[in-house]
Amino acid sequence: MPLHMTRRTAICGLAGSLSAIASRPARAADKLRVGKAVAEVFGYVPLDVGLKAGIFEKNGLEIEEINFAGGAKMAQAVVAGAVDISLSSGPEMVLVAKGVPEIAVASITHSPAFMAIVVGPQFIGSGVDALKGKKIGITTAGSLTQWIVDALNKAKGWTGDERAVAVAIGGSPTAVFAALKVGQIDADVGGPPTGFELEERHQGRLLIECSAYLDTIELFTIFASNRVIESNPDAVRRFLKGWYESVAYMKTHRAESVGVAAAATGFSVNAVSHTYDSVMSGFSIDGRFQPEAIATLRTSFADLKLLPEPIDMTKLYTERFLPKGS
Repeated sequence: MPLHMTRRTAICGLAGSLSAIASRPARAADKLRVGKAVAEVFGYVPLDVGLKAGIFEKNGLEIEEINFAGGAKMAQAVVAGAVDISLSSGPEMVLVAKGVPEIAVASITHSPAFMAIVVGPQFIGSGVDALKGKKIGITTAGSLTQWIVDALNKAKGWTGDERAVAVAIGGSPTAVFAALKVGQIDADVGGPPTGFELEERHQGRLLIECSAYLDTIELFTIFASNRVIESNPDAVRRFLKGWYESVAYMKTHRAESVGVAAAATGFSVNAVSHTYDSVMSGFSIDGRFQPEAIATLRTSFADLKLLPEPIDMTKLYTERFLPKGS
């Protein structure tokens, strides 16, 4: 005898099915431990903006943000298995060559405008030429900031007493302000917010953006640990998707982004506002590595003698986790 399903029976069955689906627990978000080499870098702010706007959560991720006092300390954490994703300078790719278990997975920016040279209130002159023979603060020997000073001397052809001299003072804004105030250094290599904050305090000014004499370099970069790539490659893809969605959000939400950036970096809202206007257009929107920027990075490794021999740079980065269509 054929069975006939009534309208009431069908509706009840459908309701039961929907109820069963709704009662299933939602998939738990994947947790990623994301490290910043230093908190003060504006280039790392999309992480904070994305967290505040719920963008990473929307991509099924729970983010634990960890701030470090430099890329070397963060690399130690990667080796120890305590960091999954790292936000650091492009030159940290040299650590991949030296055995740190991670690989560069996306470019944050290849614009040298994200770096600047700032000076104290007693500094006389303007433009690049005013730095001839001056003492310029850097973070540490063998760092990106040292190479920026070396590149300045090379670009200007300065030799002997004409050369700008790199002086290691650390990277904190407090140390920079103090060193400029007492005349330990004449200038310092750092982020644009430092210069804008000095101007606000009437304690100095931004002299030049490093783009005044540098063309392009893989400056800030996202790295993923080998462990997270092996255990959860999809989480890496979703992190990068969330990152570039956060960059896009920043481009259309200036006020919100400036507020978040000021809280994250510790700089004033005014300094961050000027920085936003100066460098926001320099963020990569797709994460791809530019050949010219990688070539400059290779040159910096050779100039600083960071590796005993030339290396195949393609072994230090990959684009396979970038969002589709980028």
